Formats: sequence, C-alpha cells, structure tokens
Amino acid sequence: YGQGRWEEARAVFVKASKVLPDDDVTRKNLAVASSACGLNVEAIEIFADLTARFPDDASLHNSYGLVLHHAGRLEQAGTEFAQAAELAPAEYMYWHHKGTNALAQNKTSTAITALARAIALPGAAPVCYYNLAMALGAAGETERATMFLQKAVALRPDDPELLVRSVSIMNGWGRRATAIECLRAFTRSGRRRHDVELLLSELLADS
Repeated sequence: YGQGRWEEARAVFVKASKVLPDDDVTRKNLAVASSACGLNVEAIEIFADLTARFPDDASLHNSYGLVLHHAGRLEQAGTEFAQAAELAPAEYMYWHHKGTNALAQNKTSTAITALARAIALPGAAPVCYYNLAMALGAAGETERATMFLQKAVALRPDDPELLVRSVSIMNGWGRRATAIECLRAFTRSGRRRHDVELLLSELLADS
C-alpha cells in the first residue's frame, strides 16, 4: 500500500476486514486497493456505505469521488468532489479534484472556477496551475493559460518532462516566443537534456 503493489495490499485488507469487519479504516483501505485493482463495484459499494454513515467527512467524499472518477462515473464523482470542497473549503486538493473532474466532463467554466480556487489556497501543487491552464486553454483563453503553464514550470524547475509537455502546448497555442524563452531558461541554468535541446532547436528553426 503506497508503493503501487495494489493486489498484495488488497489481499492484506481482505484478510484484515474478515478479522475486523466493522473497522472503517480497514474498509476504506480495502476500497481504495480494490479500485486500484479495477474492482470498481466493490470499491463503490464500500464508499457509498461509508459516506452515508459519515456524511460530514470531507476526506471520505473526496476518496469516493476518486473511485467514481476512476470507474468512469464522472457526474457522480463530481457530486462527491463538490461535497468534499464544501465541507473543507480550505483544502486545495478537493477544489483541484472538482476542477479536473469538471474538465473531464467538458464543463470548462466550472473547471476554471474550481481550479482558480485551488491555486488561491496555501500549498497548491504545480499540477493545479497546469490543470488550470488546460481548462483556460479549453475555453480559448490561451494568453492566461500560457501564464499558468509558465507558473507550473517555474514551480517544478527540475522536471524536464513537464517543461517539454508545457512548451509543446504553448507552441500549439501560438505562443512560440514564450515557449522558446522557457526552454532557454532551462538551458541557461546549466542543465542538459536532449529532448529540451531538440525541441528548442526545432522551435528556433521554425521561427
């Protein structure tokens, strides 16, 4: 559990739940592991019961939302994420999940609002800025989207994969000058990366 060995983890929680059938933490962990193993029906049944019995537990609603989203039940997942965010509005991750779920449903306005709320909260992770950029891009607001992509890259200076992905998106939006500058900033720092240098060469050649 926590290391991606979900089948092993699920086997442990199945045994534990037989010994402690009323232990809610064990049942929650079993549901998470079951979801990761593709056993969505089992996971959903457990979380439906847990959230019904503990309706004010934001973390349960969030976890239930993740299970539902993973199972492709996006609209129902959105309801759970919204409930989590309402119960714990200071938790940026709940707003992030609400936003990315809305984006998956092509509800760009809702996505932008939720993701903007996420980045306004303390501790917001770089992925929040990245996904806000994706939502803005989907809405055609590529200038603002590019700004948030730059922010995501700046927060993860040692993540060349994010840099290359973000720069490619910027270039697709017609923001080539900004894309080139992001790549140059990486190379000026003294770091070397073949895919970064190759993309920079390609963009300069097309300028």
